[in-house]
Amino acid sequence: MQRTPFKPHNRSYEKAPLDSSPQPFGPDTDWLFLAAPKPPTGLFGHTAPQQFTAPVTVHYDTYGIPHLYAENLHDVYQAFGWVHAQDRLFQLEMMRRVGTGSLAELLGEDLVEIDRFFHTLGIPAHARESAEAFRKNAPAPVQDAVTAYIEGVNAFIREGKLPLEYRLLGHTPRPYTLEDMHGIIGYMSFTFAMAMKTDPLVTYIAERLGPDYLAALHVHTGAEHTRIPNHSKGRWLQSADPRLPQAALADLLDKLPVPLLMGSNAWVISGERSASGQVVFANDTHIGFAQPAVWYEAHLETPELQFYGNHLAGVPFGLVGHSRTHAFGLTMFENDDQDFFVETLHPENPLEVRYGEAWEPLRVREVALAVKDADSVHFQVLESRHGPLMQEVLPELQAVTEQPVSTWWIYTKQETRALEALFRMNHAESPEDVAAAAALIHAPGLNIMYGDAAGNIAWWAAAQLYERPEGVDSKIFRDGSTPEEAAHEYLPFSLNPQSINPPSGYVISANNQPDTLANGLLYPGYYYPGDRWARIAELLESQEKWTLSGMKAIHLDVKNKQFPAYAAGLLAAVSTADFSALAPALEVLAAWDGDHDLDSSAPLLYYTWLYYTLQEMMEDELGPDFFESYLKTFMHIRSVGKLVLDPTHPWWNRVDEAGTQTHEDIIRRGLEKAQKVLLERYGKAETWTWGRAVSLEHPHPLGAVAPLDKVFSVRAPVVPANEEAVNKLAFDLNGTGAFSVRSGPAMRILLDFGDVEEAISVLPTGQSGNRFSPHYADQVKLFVEGAYRPMDMNRERIQNQSRSKLVLQP
Repeated sequence: MQRTPFKPHNRSYEKAPLDSSPQPFGPDTDWLFLAAPKPPTGLFGHTAPQQFTAPVTVHYDTYGIPHLYAENLHDVYQAFGWVHAQDRLFQLEMMRRVGTGSLAELLGEDLVEIDRFFHTLGIPAHARESAEAFRKNAPAPVQDAVTAYIEGVNAFIREGKLPLEYRLLGHTPRPYTLEDMHGIIGYMSFTFAMAMKTDPLVTYIAERLGPDYLAALHVHTGAEHTRIPNHSKGRWLQSADPRLPQAALADLLDKLPVPLLMGSNAWVISGERSASGQVVFANDTHIGFAQPAVWYEAHLETPELQFYGNHLAGVPFGLVGHSRTHAFGLTMFENDDQDFFVETLHPENPLEVRYGEAWEPLRVREVALAVKDADSVHFQVLESRHGPLMQEVLPELQAVTEQPVSTWWIYTKQETRALEALFRMNHAESPEDVAAAAALIHAPGLNIMYGDAAGNIAWWAAAQLYERPEGVDSKIFRDGSTPEEAAHEYLPFSLNPQSINPPSGYVISANNQPDTLANGLLYPGYYYPGDRWARIAELLESQEKWTLSGMKAIHLDVKNKQFPAYAAGLLAAVSTADFSALAPALEVLAAWDGDHDLDSSAPLLYYTWLYYTLQEMMEDELGPDFFESYLKTFMHIRSVGKLVLDPTHPWWNRVDEAGTQTHEDIIRRGLEKAQKVLLERYGKAETWTWGRAVSLEHPHPLGAVAPLDKVFSVRAPVVPANEEAVNKLAFDLNGTGAFSVRSGPAMRILLDFGDVEEAISVLPTGQSGNRFSPHYADQVKLFVEGAYRPMDMNRERIQNQSRSKLVLQP
């Protein structure tokens, strides 16, 4: 099918003179920034549009993935803007409105609380500031690529067929801007920020319950948790650092019309461990399931660029991707990059707070929110030297202290250079290029995984790390009036955790604790216990030579080898003879190996029993809201063993009942509740299976309103849900006996540099966000069954097999 050619506006302008001075991008990047013309600034804060200089051809493959061929970078990025908007414009709309705090303008007053939260945190203001810094400081090639992409998006908004969602909402999208793009980056950074979900709870436990209660949890990494090993010999970037010179939060996040980034796995093995003798690369990012899926795949080719990437809507550069010579991926670093401060208000002036021996005025930021079908909402954001006061948008804080609490978040303290970093990674020609790009990322913290055709493998923890004053616990609120407690000493990138060509022959990251920095500091964070890292390493060590076919089994592994020990601890505390109705399920649980087979009853009984045991154990101290919040933190997953297997900690004591309860009493009561729920829901225990309890739906932003859920959301077949296996298909632990998978692999990628053109991938639903596209959900079955499809870069094969073609003319 020949698509109608797209012709952008013909708009003339005078070319600015050549800028003969290359703009620095890092310590060793002069090769990238040759002199380039800079068009004058145009409408909406981005540069005026340029026409294509030559035709751009786009071939769409069997799964609707575009393969763009152009004569130069400007043309290919402008064409990509059009193509990306054509498939994902409404997704872009949702993401930019979250990041710019303007959801209520489109969706109404129910979203005011979310907008107010993001404005208070400062993401929209930071987006404006970063956009202005980008215009002033970003290298010319990056600016030109971003500008071209924005014009391509806006050309589609002006001239393309808008998706159905806009007609249903009665809305015409405004032009896309550089501020919007930085707002999307801010939204992504926020989804990584674990402190707001964790620190109020940790501080509450420390202050209201005491150190013994806190010690029973793994607030910080324990000795039994797996750490990512460093290997710094031969590091490519030594010391140069281009950066330095009224609902509860959980309820609020449930209203977000875009998914949250949750975790991820990635591993890269050297040629010594592969059957091809070349590096093999694997990545599966863990993100909240949604429709459309987060990642958009695209293949861009010009004489100087051959890149196949996974892109966020509204961002021109892939966050994960590969060329014919290198590949990079990511997981969440999970470093702690946010601190909370309890401020002391002046007794007679609520706009002043104490700092040292003096009183300082609070800064006042005025915000006006446009609201669909309602009056605008006006409010003030108050900021101390540490950051915005959050108690108005985080009611959990009021349970911790009556004083105002401010937050210091490194993301809003420095301009983001993420676009520069991603451009550099997409255009990299060496590991040095990727290392220099990683050094530009200050937040969110990312594990950058790398492999290349030259045989190199590497991992860098990319983030602006800092050292807190001695004795400060990063998870406990600090005193905002004490100057020494407010200090943040920035560390150079050269100290960050990393591993380059280690003797093991592989690098792995799975959101677990990296080993100590080069200066000996074990960096605090919100790390997972390392079950996935250890399982991946165990599987990699199980054979000498790996193929892509063998790697698929690792991607799809759903066994957690720690959980059977926790289940045994539960079983040891009760007399199974007292639960004769559960005998078949208890026998299966006693023999459980940690697999999540859909035909087994073990996971169903384990998770339901665990929930009620923890509820009986903790809810009396925490209350129902904080207990449910606890279950959504990293602490829950890495503290289960410590809580269940240690009979001496104080959580076993019921503070709301007279007398002393033992851990056996609590576990028995948990099983009694689980028995009641499961027998009522599923009947006899011998009929229970995990598959009966699990469901997966990919929700669309408009799917919250019936009957639009039937139109837009995508129901998937049953998957082997689990809390912490390699193929992580996560759910909220609960006591209903039904478990709805909320997040999991947002893609699965496998690549062998022995034959890059045979790389494979899969998305959870499909490539297109347009409801009536054949590619809206054509990968659902592949994903659930553990199948893959090509990430093709063979031009002849792509042209021969192309299902449709789009030609964009000058």
